[in-house]
Amino acid sequence: MFLLWKGDFFMSEKLTNQLIGVTSGRNFRELGGYQTMSGKKIKNHKLLRTGNLADLSPFDLDFLKDYGVKYVVDFRSQAEVDKQPDRVPEGAKYEFDPVFSEDLTNSSKSINDLETQSKDDANFGFNHMLYAYEDMIESDSAKKAYRKFFDALLANDKDGDALIFHCTAGKDRTGFGALLALTALGVPLRDIKKDYLLTNITTKDFIDGLIAREKSKGKNDNILQSIRDIQSVHPEYLDHAIKIINDDYGSINNYLRDVMHLSSSDIMDLRRIYLEK
Repeated sequence: MFLLWKGDFFMSEKLTNQLIGVTSGRNFRELGGYQTMSGKKIKNHKLLRTGNLADLSPFDLDFLKDYGVKYVVDFRSQAEVDKQPDRVPEGAKYEFDPVFSEDLTNSSKSINDLETQSKDDANFGFNHMLYAYEDMIESDSAKKAYRKFFDALLANDKDGDALIFHCTAGKDRTGFGALLALTALGVPLRDIKKDYLLTNITTKDFIDGLIAREKSKGKNDNILQSIRDIQSVHPEYLDHAIKIINDDYGSINNYLRDVMHLSSSDIMDLRRIYLEK
């Protein structure tokens, strides 16, 4: 049972996906178990989302190898990769697939950089995240990256093989990728949103610790609010992205067809690969 924050109240929801046994990763979770509108479920050991893999222990690398990980899709910029290169399980193919030329989500920026931008504006972090989501939809680099992501998803067609997709924190570029992939598989939007908000549960200790440390250093409330807004997810971020897609393209399914260039055959192949029979 997970408690998810929605607006000004908590709602209790049972989620079928679970955290897997990775202890040295951040926001690591399995997308298997989500049910589609047709009643089928996503296979386990097939599709994983996470933050970066730079800190994986030898134990966790072996765990992921045994889990079946054969593809790692990295949405981070070159600068993020250079700073914290992934540790990739043995036998897995690594795909460098940058959504942005730099980390527009600011999830990898230093606190000093953020302090300069947000000390006089409590809404800096929140508004910046809305801008980042707009760029995920409209920029040529993002469109190219998410199409390459679908190419990797389609290539992951052997039973028992799993694909990991991730960015730095595993929440924004990864969250938008999950929105596109889960929609293509037929998962209802309400469940996609629940999965998106699960980030706030899996990273709560990390964020609370970060806020406490920066508060002890004398950071003002504006900076602390921006840190929280950038390091967590809000329903409004995903809702903003969905509204833009609906306004500009008609629907997420239209976006998949017209921008991601997924054919009906591609959608059928994705569902054959990732859904239980």
